[in-house]
Amino acid sequence: MAVRQALLGVRGVVDAEVWYDDKRADVEYDPDTVEVAALVLAIDGAGFAGSVMAVKDDTDGGTGS
Repeated sequence: MAVRQALLGVRGVVDAEVWYDDKRADVEYDPDTVEVAALVLAIDGAGFAGSVMAVKDDTDGGTGS
């Protein structure tokens, strides 16, 4: 729960799902508000090693889910 809470505490993060067993998190965020580096810092601050595996651009004009 620590990583999810740390990510949700970053301004611009809309949602975060964390899988500790897989060492993975999916983060929905506003790229106009927050940089990916800030997300990595939040994960590091929660006591885990953060890195970027992939960035998916969902700015297709839809409402999202």
